[in-house]
Amino acid sequence: MKIRLTFILIGILLTACAAPEPTATPTLTASNTPTETATPTSTHTPTATFTPTETLTPSITPTPTPDFVWGTINVAMASCRFGPGGGYLLRATLYSDDIVEIVGHMELNANWWFVHLQNRNKVYGCWVSQELITLGPDQSTTVVITDPHIVLPWTTQPYDALEGVSASRNGNVVTVRWEPFAWLPGDDSGQLKYLVEAWVCQDGTFVFRAYGTNETFIEIQDEQTCTEESYGRAFGSDKHGYTNWKTIPWP
Repeated sequence: MKIRLTFILIGILLTACAAPEPTATPTLTASNTPTETATPTSTHTPTATFTPTETLTPSITPTPTPDFVWGTINVAMASCRFGPGGGYLLRATLYSDDIVEIVGHMELNANWWFVHLQNRNKVYGCWVSQELITLGPDQSTTVVITDPHIVLPWTTQPYDALEGVSASRNGNVVTVRWEPFAWLPGDDSGQLKYLVEAWVCQDGTFVFRAYGTNETFIEIQDEQTCTEESYGRAFGSDKHGYTNWKTIPWP
């Protein structure tokens, strides 16, 4: 019995000392060929070029520019007279924005412009104060006018030149006088009856001035500092025009 147990123990010990067979573990072998990673190809999307849309600007139709030296009336109503001064008889009335052809200005008085007007296809001239006209850009062809009588009307009635014309001086003031004359029936013009034209020295400058009045005298400033000699002439008028002038004996 002892011997049997001994063999059993020896068998158990031998079994325990035997090395167990290892279990094969699969080995991962790295491949030397790199695996290609797909890189996404960039797809070029064209950039849209912006072409600005043309904005059409309405065409402005210009106001025709007259082919002469011109100006426009800048007041509601303007008097256009037979001579270069407010004392002359009225020839026409002009209105705001009327266009006039400017021919020239009076010598020694640039404040009065001689203009051409058109009425029923007929051109006629008269004088307008410059302050009543907005001048156009070109004045290059205007002229200096020496004769204030270029459109002055003369009466058809048998009136003589003024009588008793005289003048006296008090310092720088010259007083001109004359005798009255009577109109024939129906000849009242409703305007100033007498006219005096004077070439005188004012503010140190020799100038032309015209004065109208219903009185039988008028006072005119005339300094004695200019080298030119002052002079003047006096007229009567009716609704038809002016009498002959009478030279003033200037003091």
